[in-house]
Amino acid sequence: MKNFIALSLILITGIFLVQCAEESGDNETDIEEERQEMMSDLEDLRGELENRIDELSTRIEEEGDEAGDDREAALEELRDERSDVERAMDDVEDASSDTWDTVKSQTQDLTDRVSDKMDEWSNELEDVFDDN
Repeated sequence: MKNFIALSLILITGIFLVQCAEESGDNETDIEEERQEMMSDLEDLRGELENRIDELSTRIEEEGDEAGDDREAALEELRDERSDVERAMDDVEDASSDTWDTVKSQTQDLTDRVSDKMDEWSNELEDVFDDN
C-alpha cells in the first residue's frame, strides 16, 4: 500500500511538472511571437519617421534661411521620436519573460503616442508648407 501511494505521488508530481514545462514553453513561444510582431511595428514606425525626417529636411534645405525655427523644431522633435523608437526596439529585443509585460505595455504606449503625433504633424506641416 505504501508503495502504491508513493508511486501515485511520483506519477502525479511528474504529470504536474510536465504540464508546467509545457505551459512555460507555450508562454515563451507567445512572447517570441509578440516580440517579432512588435519589432515589425516598431521598424515600420521608424521607417515612417525617417521618411518624414527626410521630407522635412529637404523642404528646409530648399527654403534656406526662410525655413524658420518652427520647422527646425519640428525636425528635432521627429528625430527625438525616432530615438525613442530605437530605444524601444532595444528594450523589446532585450526583454526577458519577467520584464516582458512591462516592456510590451511601455512600447504600445510609445507606439500610440508617436502615431498620434505623426498624424498631428502631418496636418500641421501640410498647413505650414501650403502657406508658402
